Amino acid sequence: MKRRTLIATTGTAVVLPKLVFGAKAERAKPQPGDVLAHAFGDRVGIPIQPHEVGDNHLFAFPLTIEGVLRNGSLHNQLILVRLDETAMTAKTRQYATGPFVAVSASCTHTGCEISGWQPEYSELECPCHGSRFDLLNAARVINGPATKPLAYLPIEIKGDEFIVSGKFSRRVGPPPAY
Repeated sequence: MKRRTLIATTGTAVVLPKLVFGAKAERAKPQPGDVLAHAFGDRVGIPIQPHEVGDNHLFAFPLTIEGVLRNGSLHNQLILVRLDETAMTAKTRQYATGPFVAVSASCTHTGCEISGWQPEYSELECPCHGSRFDLLNAARVINGPATKPLAYLPIEIKGDEFIVSGKFSRRVGPPPAY
C-alpha cells in the first residue's frame, strides 16, 4: 500500500466515526438531562431561561450535555409556552413544570411545522391545513384534519434552564405511511 493511501485511509478511519456519531446525536430523540435551547436566530443553541418565555412561544431543540444540538430532525423541534396553571387539565399538568410546557412542533396530520400560537386561547395552529390544538387540555385536536393530539415532552426547571425529564407523551408527528 502506498504511503499516501495509508495516510488517507487512516485519517478517514479516525474522522468518520466522529462525523457519524455527531449526525446520530443530532437526530436522536430528546433524552432526560438534555437542556432546551433556542432553535433559531442569533441565540441558536443557547439554553432558554424561564424569564424568556412570556406570552410568546419559543422554538427549541434539545441540547446534549456534550453540546450537540439535536436539530437533525423536525421531530425534535419543540414549542415552549407559558400557560395558565389553574386552567390546565391533570394530564397537561403531568408534563408541565409550573406554567411551562414543551410540545412537539410536528403536526400529527402530515408533519408540517406548527407555527401559529394564539395565547388568548392557549392554542397552536398548523399553517398547512389549519389543525388547531388545545394545550390546556392535553393538546387535543380542536379543529382537524389532524385526528391525534400533539406530543408533550416532560420538562423541569433546574437553576435557570429547562431540562428534559422523560420521553414524549406519544408518537411525534403523523402516523407512518404504508
